[in-house]
Amino acid sequence: MYRLIQIALLSLAFASAPVLATDALEAQVQEIERLAVTAHWRESNAKIEDLSSRLDALTPEQRHRVAFVRLRNLGLAGDERAALKGLADLLQQDMPTALRIRVYVTAISIAANVEDWPLAFTWLGEGLSYLPEAPAESAKLLGVASYLHTLVGETGKARELALRALDLVESGNDPRALCLALGDVALAEDHARNFREAEAWRHRQIDACTRAGDLVFVANGKYGVGKMAASQRRHAEALEWARQALAEFEAAGFAAGAWSARLVVAESLIESNRGLDEAHALLTDTLQYYRAQESDLAVAETERLLARLAERRGDLAAALAHFKEAMSASEAGGRVAHERRLAYLQVEFDTRLKEQQIALLEAENELAALQATATQRRQLLLGVGMLGLLVTALLLSGLLRHSFRERRRYRWQSEHDSLTRLYNYQQVRKLGEAAFARARDTGPFTAIVADIDLFKQVNDRHGHAAGDEALRSLGTWISEAVDGRGIAGRSGGDEFTMLLETDAAEAEALLQRLRGRIEPITVFGRTFSFNISSGVCQADGHTATLEQLIHEADQALYRAKHEGRDRVVCANDHAAVAPEPAAGLVVVGSGIEFGRHVSERALSEIREAQVVFCLADPFALAMISSFRPDAVNLGVHYAVGKDRRQTYREIDAAIMAEVRAGKRVCAVFYGHPGVFADVPHRVVRKAREEGIQARMEPGISAEACLYADLGIDPGQHGVQSMETTHFLVHDRRPDTAGLVLLWQVALAGDLSCTRFHAEHEGLQALVDKLLRWYPPEHEVILYEAARLPIETPRAERLPLRDLPTAHYEEYTTLVIPPLDSPTEERLGGKMSGST
Repeated sequence: MYRLIQIALLSLAFASAPVLATDALEAQVQEIERLAVTAHWRESNAKIEDLSSRLDALTPEQRHRVAFVRLRNLGLAGDERAALKGLADLLQQDMPTALRIRVYVTAISIAANVEDWPLAFTWLGEGLSYLPEAPAESAKLLGVASYLHTLVGETGKARELALRALDLVESGNDPRALCLALGDVALAEDHARNFREAEAWRHRQIDACTRAGDLVFVANGKYGVGKMAASQRRHAEALEWARQALAEFEAAGFAAGAWSARLVVAESLIESNRGLDEAHALLTDTLQYYRAQESDLAVAETERLLARLAERRGDLAAALAHFKEAMSASEAGGRVAHERRLAYLQVEFDTRLKEQQIALLEAENELAALQATATQRRQLLLGVGMLGLLVTALLLSGLLRHSFRERRRYRWQSEHDSLTRLYNYQQVRKLGEAAFARARDTGPFTAIVADIDLFKQVNDRHGHAAGDEALRSLGTWISEAVDGRGIAGRSGGDEFTMLLETDAAEAEALLQRLRGRIEPITVFGRTFSFNISSGVCQADGHTATLEQLIHEADQALYRAKHEGRDRVVCANDHAAVAPEPAAGLVVVGSGIEFGRHVSERALSEIREAQVVFCLADPFALAMISSFRPDAVNLGVHYAVGKDRRQTYREIDAAIMAEVRAGKRVCAVFYGHPGVFADVPHRVVRKAREEGIQARMEPGISAEACLYADLGIDPGQHGVQSMETTHFLVHDRRPDTAGLVLLWQVALAGDLSCTRFHAEHEGLQALVDKLLRWYPPEHEVILYEAARLPIETPRAERLPLRDLPTAHYEEYTTLVIPPLDSPTEERLGGKMSGST
């Protein structure tokens, strides 16, 4: 956690001064420094208090050293603002360069801890300028420089600085300096998400810090090992390391480290599904502490773990509440990170500006010297200087103009669709909200939703280039028809939205002009035509929101499609005599991440259905229930030890009962409803056999997410995709020259259809069969798609022989790359011949 790292850095800044004990007072000063170095800062404060009556007897350097230790201890005790003010005053004093650099290191760390980023980066720039004068202190300042670059996202620079510091201390014989430098490298690798490398550095840190006798950084190293083990899903091992770190932090009186270690303990307990009460108690106390500290990122992490704990306990409402709190804290933390980044860039800019100013001053000094020795060249040199200033001004002016143009270009791209050059979905909604609110007082307001009839056939018959040209041309014709009298944008795919401050009659007239403007298109020598269907809705006294107005227009478009396409349907004409929705069934997919993957059409079907059934993950179910409280959870039909085939028949019967009762039914299934799914296909087939309208809307499947997350192009080598037990039981041979996907690998060999967990015997049987075609060391991947925006997908690489001992969820997928291609080419490298 950031909080632990920031406070722990206070210990990095200090090393005892290289002064021999020549008298009793010097011996006392060195003892104060020694206690501070070994994390006995309370004893160090007591010694300072004993020495306070004899401060006048100390030399100026000794007084500065004692003052430095006192201020450092003040920061460790939590009074960081007072410590910061004292260190700023101390830096104004005249002192040896080596001591000054140590003061800079501690001052920078505390400034970062209280999030005064401009001050931290300013002091860093000042401190780096002293490095040539005190090379022995370089490692300490390079370490804190690495830390600050980590915080602003410059992980590559942070790693480079940390390794430079490590090279310096390895050439010496200072075990404590080696301890601290190893911690810097581990921290940089951690933030670069190189978890295995970070764990190896943490083990080296523990060994070095143990030899150096630094109790805080021994505990910090163990905390780091636990955190890296948890990041790699080795939760039992993580729990053991985190408990050790917690005990040692508490023994050293290092509260911030103890709170961070509690988070790793709680996470390991939750993921191991044991000690959930203990995890809840730890997280409750930790959340209270971090809220008091106003540490948004730590609060977000704690709330995320509480959501995971609530999900484990089956409390979906609490899980959703904690998830929302985590999202809110993450947003606040993001704002802090943004401010930190701006401060870094501002200091960088100021530094470069100062360098330019120094360069100009040096040029002026040189000019003055030349004037003194050669008056006859004065005018010439003055002209050269003025020319340099003019060139610099021109360069700066050019840079500013270029920056302004780039910002304007990026803003335009963020607001417009790149293909049609109309507004994108988000900008249409943003501008539309303002126009809709304004129209409440000024006059009528109408929404149009239009799309191309049978657009898929355009792509299938004439190619995707023809489809792109159709969209591009339609966008141009829409822009010409609207002609600045409204808002027009591409909502997605082949669907367009127009918002006009006029009535429905004028909107229909505009659409007739647009339809008349559409003409045949020629692409690659082939000419084709297309038509559009449109839905129109004018706001009335019952239209409360823009979203509702667009939805009504979308429903009118839906009717235009059912009435034969190539027409305009006005929702207001149907409002008075709107028929009851016809009985029927539509099956939709929620996608893997509901909030991002679910389509507008699927949401419309869910809202408009008379009965909604849901079989989705807890978060998708909670989000659907928020606007359809009457949604029926099909997950209640599942039970431990129950045959899933019986469950499927019960779900089948529940859906068909409502369909046969003459109701309009929407069934929502996780991911893509037609992929590895029995019930959706069965109920659609049954309804059609009974003469009832039934259809399936596509969704985003885990396979689509897999290709994106792993960087795989399925067109390069081909894909063979099978359910694991089907592959294991039947005589199926894998195509080793292509990609092989085995789904639900945790349920390998489950012929009873009752298991929800992995068993070693089934996984070993799967490995034994795969060894007929693949070597035991062949690298495979265990993949799990992310279900929430704050999650990251799992892509754990391991040898084929290690599959039986790996960790599995019910939805884990086994990815087997081809045998005849290097890993880099298979997974994200250049794919010759791919499109």
